[in-house]
Amino acid sequence: MKLDYDVLSNALSFIDPVKERCLDLRSLRIPRIENLAITKNLNDTIDLTDNDIAALADFPPLPRLKTLLVANNRIAMISPHVATALPALRNLILSHNALADLADLAPLAEFPLLERVAFAGCPVAAKKDYRMWVIWLCKKVRVVDFRKVKDKEREQAKAMFSGSKEAEEFASETAKKSTFIPGESASANITAAKPVIKPHSGPTPEEAARIKAAINSASSLEEVARLKRQLEGGSLPPEKKAK
Repeated sequence: MKLDYDVLSNALSFIDPVKERCLDLRSLRIPRIENLAITKNLNDTIDLTDNDIAALADFPPLPRLKTLLVANNRIAMISPHVATALPALRNLILSHNALADLADLAPLAEFPLLERVAFAGCPVAAKKDYRMWVIWLCKKVRVVDFRKVKDKEREQAKAMFSGSKEAEEFASETAKKSTFIPGESASANITAAKPVIKPHSGPTPEEAARIKAAINSASSLEEVARLKRQLEGGSLPPEKKAK
């Protein structure tokens, strides 16, 4: 379902238990983020859980937004421009998505106020040093995957990555992997990167007529079997000469 004016104008908007305004866009099979400027920056929370979103991208400026819930989607990349559009974001829930590499999380460093993040269920969460990498990227993070960050972990992350060659390599890898083109949709770029599968093209009418004539003129099972092998090998029966 396209995230258009009708969907956004009819979406449930309510005050949640912490007295923040939440826009509910759950379970609508939304394929990409678009048209959120229609919301006029009126929400503290946007819930996009259980959709088909492939990229965390294409946000308009929403300086009020504090919480973004996008668990259970297909997100495989985070645009480096999201932090600029969402400067007040404090809570980002990306559990059960397709983020696979530590380098995919590098854009988190651009969010100045992130306090709670979750990537449980993503392939990246199984990577070595994943938790330390997130803690080092997000300087103000307090909770990662619903577990409180300890002071000891902050010190460990700083010792592991601060000013290190590893950190520089991760940043370099992210730049190389990025397919985002300014002025274009990141979701569209992901789609464009997929291989194009050409539809099967059948025989022309003339070739179909030759095949039909050869089948009709076959006088034995052996001849039918030989014709079948010939067609499976990509060869057409010879064109009969007019008498």
